[in-house]
Amino acid sequence: MTKNDRIFVDGMAAVKMVEGVIQMSFFNNINNQREKCGEICMSQQAFLNAFGAMENLINQLVEAGIVQRNGNTPAEPPKAAADSPNFE
Repeated sequence: MTKNDRIFVDGMAAVKMVEGVIQMSFFNNINNQREKCGEICMSQQAFLNAFGAMENLINQLVEAGIVQRNGNTPAEPPKAAADSPNFE
């Protein structure tokens, strides 16, 4: 991958923490099938920074009337349970 590569994804397949590293895997919908198209691994601090940046963008989109928050979406993400399968 070069410095200027861009990858388009249709969604996130999974987010998990393995040995202190956050792993996010992505997919594209091809012929109504989810096909894995990549994974990002980052430190916990980098993940928190990325989450903060995405949260700021969401707030800007809501304020601009471009998107609406789902009524079922909590204001803060729920805390992960200690026995969550997302933490290996």
